[in-house]
Amino acid sequence: MNRPKASRQRGAALLALLAVIMLGASWFLVSKLDALSASYAALNRNNNAAVLNRAKQALIGYVAARAASSLEPNPGALPCPEAPGYFDNANQDGTEAPGCALPSVGRFPWRTIGTEKLVDASGEPLWYVVSPGWARVAGNTSINSNSVGQLTVDGVPNAAIALIIAPGPAFAVPAATGCIAWNQARPTTGTPDWRNYLECDNATSPADAAFVTTGPAGSFNDQVIRVTVADVMPAIEAAIAKRIEREIAPVLKAAYVGTKWNTLAGDTVFPFAASFLPDGPGTSSYVGAASTQGLLPFSYSPPCSPAGDLRCTSSTFHTWGTPTLSKVSGGGSLWGSPSCSVSGSLITCTGWYVSSSLQASFDDPVSNVANALRDFNLADHTATVWTNLCREVGGFCTWDGYQIETSTLSRRFNSSGSLSFVVRTPLRWASGKDWGYYYIQAQRPAITDHSILSATDPTTGWFVRNEWYRLVYYAIAPNYAAGGSPPCTTGGTCLSVANGDPTRPFTLDNGQRAILIFAGSSVAGQTRPSATRGDYFEFGNVTGTGTPAFPFERQPLKRSPVVNAALKAPFNDRIVVIDSN
Repeated sequence: MNRPKASRQRGAALLALLAVIMLGASWFLVSKLDALSASYAALNRNNNAAVLNRAKQALIGYVAARAASSLEPNPGALPCPEAPGYFDNANQDGTEAPGCALPSVGRFPWRTIGTEKLVDASGEPLWYVVSPGWARVAGNTSINSNSVGQLTVDGVPNAAIALIIAPGPAFAVPAATGCIAWNQARPTTGTPDWRNYLECDNATSPADAAFVTTGPAGSFNDQVIRVTVADVMPAIEAAIAKRIEREIAPVLKAAYVGTKWNTLAGDTVFPFAASFLPDGPGTSSYVGAASTQGLLPFSYSPPCSPAGDLRCTSSTFHTWGTPTLSKVSGGGSLWGSPSCSVSGSLITCTGWYVSSSLQASFDDPVSNVANALRDFNLADHTATVWTNLCREVGGFCTWDGYQIETSTLSRRFNSSGSLSFVVRTPLRWASGKDWGYYYIQAQRPAITDHSILSATDPTTGWFVRNEWYRLVYYAIAPNYAAGGSPPCTTGGTCLSVANGDPTRPFTLDNGQRAILIFAGSSVAGQTRPSATRGDYFEFGNVTGTGTPAFPFERQPLKRSPVVNAALKAPFNDRIVVIDSN
């Protein structure tokens, strides 16, 4: 009989069937585990993406809020990473370092920014990279709408101003292309080493400006989000426009106003604009040129080197001219021109008059004050006038003796851009006299730069340090320029600004005495630096003259082309009014 053999065959078949079933089950289990692993990895990436985006938006909001604050000396600057010494301090971790060498790599400064402690899917705090030129550190003076990020990302230069990174779990990083082998360890004390958190080009030590968002499989698990100029600049520009309106425009309005400058009550004289052509904002000298439109007259005086700095004027930019004495009223007559001598800042002029008493005006001009933003100490402008009367007998004078006249001091801007220091004085007379002799002694004040030109001024220094003045177009009504006759007429000699929003009725805001047009970042088709207005401004702000026939223009802000034909081009100009009717 063959029963045992048959049994053995059936047993073998069952074992084979069981093996097949087990193999299938194993395959099914492995495939399910693979699917679960992939799903888990995707879930982690989605979680990290959400956390990274929260950190990014919080960073942008923080920078915008700081930029809008008068307490922020470098609006637009990013915080440094967490101070390394705070790594193991539960009360201070997440606090930015007071300074950092750029580019800087460290943990995300969540406490400074004002969020909770943000962690990735593996429970690790986020890391953070700041571009050169963008951190709030000493000497950082160049953030404006023309600034670029200086981080290279995935081989693309100027791709970001900051990176926020979810580091993922620690692992032994094998060597690979662009990756150095490293066994990551995550100590809880001491100074953190970013190579224990980041990999490949992100872990270069010392840090350079090149980073990556992807790397070789098995050697890279960083998840990176970029913060670009385009991400932050709209918010920064909105804040800057408000600060120009709040902190710069009032200073410009007050620069040449009041009794110090002898303006009418409520009126002001505005300095001439610097020509926009032929140099443009990039290489202009910022010296006013008897023009009512162009760039702000932001030149400054020595000590500085005109050869090395185009904004530095020569030592002869402000030159005292030839004084004149003219009759204002009265029956007397002046005899010739005064004879003057100068000793230091003291000028002495003498001369003769005849016939009767008169009112005279002594004008002592200094050049180019209206071609710049300048100041002087009012107490330094002093003058004394003496007169002496002569009875001529036999060719010799019998003198009455010197008497001090009651004179008044004032200033007057001239259409040439010069400023005259004026002494208005009576010249007395008495019957029976043949000659009158005058002796005028005046103290010339030193002409100094206005405080708005100083990079260290606590109120306006940020405007200079970050060179925002290179991004504004300056326009004044001719009646309010040096030598003009205020006021201007609304709809006539004043400047006008059109409301170009097609969704609202077309209107003119046409009673402006002086305005600034603040250019935002370059939009499509604009190339900077340039001497062309169209590379900074849009629509009527390129071709307009500010007159009712060719007004400047407001538009809704649009940073990219839109479908609506009436709004077909980008626009990001902002108009700030300095003074109006």
